[in-house]
Formats: sequence, structure tokens, C-alpha cells
Amino acid sequence: MTALELEQRMRQLVGIAKPHIALVTSADTRLGLGGTIARSGLSYLDRNQVPEDMWGLLPPFSPSSALYQRFLRLTGVEKIAVEPLNASRSFSAALKRTGIPVFSQTGLVGAAKEGDRLCFLHSSRYGKLGADLFIDASLGAGLAVRSGVAFRPGLGPRGLSRESIALGWIFQVQGMNLRSFQALEERLTRRLLDRHDIKAQQWMSSWKRYSRPRTTLARKLLDEQGRPRLAFSTTSDSADQRSPAIAIAFHGEEKIPPGLVKGSALLDQANIAILNDRLSLNALLFNNTAAQNRKVLESGSRPLPAMVPVAQAVTRFFLRHGARRVIWMPELYVRSADQIANPLEALSADLMAQGGVPRDQALGTFTYNLDFRGGLSELIPRGRPTFNFGYRHTIPRDLANLAILGPSSGYGGLGEGAGRIIELNVSVGQGLAIASALAVKQHSSLADVDPHQVADLMPAGTVPYGRATGSTIFSLFLQRVLYRLDHWLPKRLENALWEAL
Repeated sequence: MTALELEQRMRQLVGIAKPHIALVTSADTRLGLGGTIARSGLSYLDRNQVPEDMWGLLPPFSPSSALYQRFLRLTGVEKIAVEPLNASRSFSAALKRTGIPVFSQTGLVGAAKEGDRLCFLHSSRYGKLGADLFIDASLGAGLAVRSGVAFRPGLGPRGLSRESIALGWIFQVQGMNLRSFQALEERLTRRLLDRHDIKAQQWMSSWKRYSRPRTTLARKLLDEQGRPRLAFSTTSDSADQRSPAIAIAFHGEEKIPPGLVKGSALLDQANIAILNDRLSLNALLFNNTAAQNRKVLESGSRPLPAMVPVAQAVTRFFLRHGARRVIWMPELYVRSADQIANPLEALSADLMAQGGVPRDQALGTFTYNLDFRGGLSELIPRGRPTFNFGYRHTIPRDLANLAILGPSSGYGGLGEGAGRIIELNVSVGQGLAIASALAVKQHSSLADVDPHQVADLMPAGTVPYGRATGSTIFSLFLQRVLYRLDHWLPKRLENALWEAL
């Protein structure tokens, strides 16, 4: 999407009728173009959640930029669900219409610099590929790493440097619609609450959090009216699972210890995208560390061998319970990456809580829960900041003509809880494309482009409305907690405390 915007801006702002822009990827685009959607299969899109007090001016899912609105039209999204194959075809067609070539399976092996400028990348397939300006939108910022840009490991300093957000492996279930999925939830709920169902009671042996006291389980499985909590649909193309019934049954039937601290995998409560003939479930999580995350990104986000038996167990479970087929995506859903150590201006969780970048430099406004799925999720209080965003967190101080767009941008650690979201990064990409065109026009570095000018060139729309929430002092709190875990406790006690939490 940034490449499409850049082509347009180069024509408008620089006056180049046919700008030379190329999209370069190490991935095999025969498996799909548009990694996280096309190959990781992310069909349930996390959308900008406009605060209720703004609903008189904006709809609840108002796009945070004109470029993201274009993305929704291009991929045929109604509200939430995107069809990966259709999206991939649409991306390819749009790039072809615009004349932007795609170099795939490049085999990135290195990069060359002159002073503070990146000159070209080394590709085993295409040789040297040079440019005046580079935007690294790969999940792990592979080009930036090979260019010597400094990165902060994990999710922040000290104890957080070892942490990463859980890895996901998204799967699609054919032969089930939302109604049959809900029926499965209801059957399993009845069994779990039936004390005479010996097998269902055995499933509970690994779920001590629900068995002591017994009322805890009932509160999780039943709503206030005593009815089973079933997957709830807020839009016609999506649903959110509210009950652990399927997870308890799966881990119990397959004898897989649940959790991402004591265990290595968890069938979490799913975000469900409702596609034409199947459901896409973003539910299966795997324990992750910063070191493992780097290895996964370096190997092309392919599933690790230890994950395959768990996926096979999930397949068996759904086939037993009425599915016709379970389809696994070729790549993992990677939510996290090491971040720029020295961004021009970090877009941190604390800044988000304060309302984000100043209004006169803002590209738009975004509202989203700072959500950490996995081992950290129960430790971190969720904040839901409404913040103005810019593009300068994508620019490392190390190089003058390189930007890093995505979860590897400069989110200062915990800001990545929102910074991993596709919509936010597409919207940031619109401003970055404008800044890039201005840098070429002015023969300047990206850092020297005036952010006020970039904001003025964004399409007219709602005035940025970020506001202080006061909800994320938690970043300092969490860093202190993990500092103590990391430095003061013996490893045995640290592990025990993590288990208790």
C-alpha cells in the first residue's frame, strides 16, 4: 500500500511521470503477495476503534487514513474479514496497473553504505539493487539489520528484552459456519458443567484456574442469565469467542498441557473471520521469546517442527467435532519484532497515553487496546489509548535514506502492542510515502523533511483528536516489575512467580 501511495506522490510532488519504484521481498510470492494477510492468513482485521463520544462524527470503525480506506476497497473488506487469496490477487493487480514490479525470492544477503546513506542491497537472485531511498517493510526489518541499524531486542529494556508476543498459527475450518461453531460450544459447555460426565471432568485436570472454586468455571462458561457464553458476532463477517469451553475440551482430549508459561501452546479464545465457505480462526498460540522470534523471522516465518504435532491435534479435534477440512497457513502470524533502538521520535506507549504526536504533525488518530496475547497478557493491564500518530518513529538515526515500517519501527517497547496492527502501519505508510517523495524532491534526508508539511499534504478529513487517557502509566510499572524478576530473584523463584501470575 505504501508503494502504491509513493507512486502517486512521486508523480504529484516530484513531477516524475513514471517513477522507478520496485517492491522487493525475500518471500515466495507464489504463496501470496502481502505477507501477514496472504501467507500468514490473517483474515480478522483489528480496526481503529473510534471512541463512543466521537460516534456522532465518525462511524465506530472509521478508517484512520485515506490509504487504509483504499486498502479496504481494494481487498473487498465489508467490516472485519479479509479473504487472503482475494487480497493477494488485488495487491498484484494494483501493482501491475501502476507499473511497480515485484522482485520475489530475492535472497537478501547484505547491503552497502556510503557514509550515512544506504546505496544498494545484495541479492543472491538479482545481484545489486540500488535506490535513492529504501523503505523496509519486512516484519523483522531484514534490510535494516544487514545495513547495521541498531535495534532494541524484545519488548524493551532489562527483563523485557527477552520477551516477545506469542506466535500464532492461523487455520481455516471448512464445513462449519458460525451457527455450528456455536452449537459445538454449547454442547461442550453442557458437558463441562455436568458433574456426571466423567470424561469432561477429566479435561479439567489441567485447568486449575477454573476448578478452584467450582464457581469460577461457571462464571467463565455462562453469562449473567445462566446461558452458555457463545461466540458473539458484532459484525456480519466476524465473531469473538467468549468462552474457554472449546479450549478446555481440546487440551483435555488431546492431552496437551495448556498455557504459554507452564505449557508451550494454547488454543486461545478465537477471533473468527467469517469467510464465504469457511471460518478463519486466529486462536492457536505458541510460547515465544525474543531470541526464538528472531530465528522465526530469519527463516521466513515458517512453522517450527515442534508446532506441527499441535496443529495436527487441532485438525483431529475439529474433524471429530463436525468440520470437513482444516487448512493451515504456510507462515506463522508473527506479532512482534525487535525495534529501532534510536528512532528519530519514538511512538511509545507513554506517548500514546498522552494523546500521541502533536496535532499539527499528526497523520491521523488511532484507538486500540494495547493487547499482548500470550505469557505477558495477564501481567500487563490493558490500556486503550486514543492517540495521534506520525511517521517519524519509522526513521532510524543511523541512516539518512532508510525508513522501517511495521512492528520493527520505533515503538519504544510496549507501544508495539498497537504498533503491530496492519491498519496503523498502512496509515503511517501514507505519511511516509509523502515524506519520501518530499525527500527525493528536496534532495534531503528523511529526517530533514518537515513533518508539518507532510501532515498538511495528507488528504483532508477529520482533525486529529488524540487525547490523554491516563491508562498507561503501566509501562513504567511493568518495566520495574520485570527488572526485579530479572535481577533480584533466583531463576527457580522467578519461574514460580510467573506460574502464579
